[in-house]
Amino acid sequence: MTFSASDVVHPVDEAAKRHLESMSGLQAAVKAYHKVYSERLLRNAQLSECLQLGPGQLPEIYRLLPPICEAYGIPVPELYLALGPVNAFTTGHTRTSITIYSELLDHLAPDEIEAVLAHECGHILCEHMLYHSMAQVVDLAVTAGGMADIPFVSMFLNLASGPLRMALTSWSRKSELSADRAAAAYMGSAEVITRVMFRFAGVRHGSPLTHSVELFANQALEYEALRESRWDRILQWQVGQGSTHPLLAVRVREIQAWATAPAFAKLAELAAGVRAAPRCGACGHRVEPGWRHCGSCGSTLTPAELPAAIPSPRTV
Repeated sequence: MTFSASDVVHPVDEAAKRHLESMSGLQAAVKAYHKVYSERLLRNAQLSECLQLGPGQLPEIYRLLPPICEAYGIPVPELYLALGPVNAFTTGHTRTSITIYSELLDHLAPDEIEAVLAHECGHILCEHMLYHSMAQVVDLAVTAGGMADIPFVSMFLNLASGPLRMALTSWSRKSELSADRAAAAYMGSAEVITRVMFRFAGVRHGSPLTHSVELFANQALEYEALRESRWDRILQWQVGQGSTHPLLAVRVREIQAWATAPAFAKLAELAAGVRAAPRCGACGHRVEPGWRHCGSCGSTLTPAELPAAIPSPRTV
């Protein structure tokens, strides 16, 4: 038994996606996207500039990924490390990959990094990748500015402009809440994801400064209380339009509400069983009884990685 998209998709994600798919220009934009953008281009860039993680390359990070994919019932994507800020992204509709940035490893604790990977895999679980990749290309092109003068990029931007672009961006932002849900359920509580949001706010793991994740979470309640004012609702909308993700306070509030739902407990229990299974220390894949070497990466298994022996039935 594994997670399914219907288990975790947030209602606002679902509604925004329905609105996006009802728009007349979407299919033309999808066709243009496939013509102008090659996932092979990104993979060439990743292989030439990034570290591809695996059993022999930062296995301490890579081995966190296969259990998540097992719980979600998805193929294990390629995982890359790039020089950059506290962030990560998933891209690729036909060949999916996750890229994490170097400062993420410096700022986050191991379980927080695991939660980030679970969040990124949540996008794959929820089948976000086609529209997410389109939104990323639009955002990159607009940010770069001059790229709009390149004919094939200009064609795609023209098709994905105006209301369609706004709908695509709005959906992309709301889809993050579904990925947060998947990650919180996999980690078994809202606590780790809340800490991740705390890191994104600027306090790194192990900081000697006095800090409180609980007080940060309380900010989400204060932020929600402001919505009683119509003017503050307008201001909150305006602030949110400048971000590619939901605001941190919104994400914390939504994660904590999700953790009280009956569906959450069932998924958390399923994930706990997957996480507790014996695993190869190099690649993170499940170890089967009788193995002495990992059936996935070939590494020699230590006694601690071997499944507990099943006792033979006693005979009288």
